[in-house]
Amino acid sequence: MGDEGLELLAHTVTFQLSNEPDPLLAQFGDRRMMDEMQKVFFSDAPNSLGHSYAKLIHGPGGRSDLQDIIALLEKEPATKRALVTFTAQPNGKVPCVTAVQFLIREGALQLIYFARGQDAFRKFYADALCLVTLAKKVAAARQLPLGVARGFIGSAHIYNRDLPIIRETLAAARQWLERKGAEEVPA
Repeated sequence: MGDEGLELLAHTVTFQLSNEPDPLLAQFGDRRMMDEMQKVFFSDAPNSLGHSYAKLIHGPGGRSDLQDIIALLEKEPATKRALVTFTAQPNGKVPCVTAVQFLIREGALQLIYFARGQDAFRKFYADALCLVTLAKKVAAARQLPLGVARGFIGSAHIYNRDLPIIRETLAAARQWLERKGAEEVPA
């Protein structure tokens, strides 16, 4: 990324899909960013960054409300075709998350996604929470437990301007986790 920041190419991530709030995100996540990304994924109105994916999502039947995904998984539980794509806008903006696949495997709803790029510090976790919301909608409709999300990020990046706050956040999180660990260990 030149002088702009640091980048990992072709990075994979895995995280548990859960109905429970994440205590680390509750403590250190940017609530405003999480709310803004919820707008991006689930509202027709653009967020403060000018993004809205709600009208760009298309399932295998062309629907944007996940009903074609739910119907397909009901008809063919082992399908590999339960995929939504996020199309590019005519103004040249390409969504960060471009495809999300829903699979029923190991008795649970699994999610696989592709992101062309994700800001690993500012937006990854906010995008991940939106992906969890999508998975919860499909899992609830099919009465399935949640499984695991696996993602492929073409450009996982951070910006140089964020390095000081990244270091501060990591130090604070490390201390918080150490305190939490000490609280959970009986004397």
